[in-house]
Amino acid sequence: MYRRLSYTLNVRDHAFPGAPTMRIEPFESMQKGDRLNTYNVTLFNHFGTHMDGPNHFNGQGRQLYELELSTFIFEKPLLVDIPKGRGELVEPEELMRFDEAIRAADLLLVRSGSSAMRASDNRAYSEEGPAISARAAELIVERYQNLKAVGMDWISLSSPLHLEDGIRAHQIMLGKTGAEPVLIIEDIDLSGLDPDTLETVFALPLFIEGIDSAPVTILAKIRD
Repeated sequence: MYRRLSYTLNVRDHAFPGAPTMRIEPFESMQKGDRLNTYNVTLFNHFGTHMDGPNHFNGQGRQLYELELSTFIFEKPLLVDIPKGRGELVEPEELMRFDEAIRAADLLLVRSGSSAMRASDNRAYSEEGPAISARAAELIVERYQNLKAVGMDWISLSSPLHLEDGIRAHQIMLGKTGAEPVLIIEDIDLSGLDPDTLETVFALPLFIEGIDSAPVTILAKIRD
């Protein structure tokens, strides 16, 4: 059985503070007498569930379309629960509680419980979310060599409440400091997912030449 972990895009959701979202305009409309429906979609590439590629914070980093396809298929995904409130940071000590399991994983999914806030207070979800600290990012790239990506159930690796630390965390994860890049997948729906049934995850971004990152569709194969 399969489950989609990426959210459906809509024009009502908020983005990271100061960022644009999405606009949909009819190009042809059957309601207006055209023979078909088509649309022009203007979409910010960091809106909704999306994947940060190396080029996002590393000018020498590759764009997503340049990466090998195997990069986006995760056969050893790991979901861990680290509850966090508004603006709280995931620190290295919390990751170390799952050390052995993370060392064996190729995808780390961190569930903070923020999806409840996404449903009840979308503005707070975008402006007051938790974050993975720069210290935790250093641990990830230095210790967990098998990880290809880290995903989370909040809007960004960094919190607007800890912006400088978040910028540093992005730089570390995406290879600007010299480590092998670890992709970042933000704004994932992890609600109700049983960690023990997670078998394979497919995270396929839009492959667009000339951009750093892209919206991503995520499918999880769930063990019956």
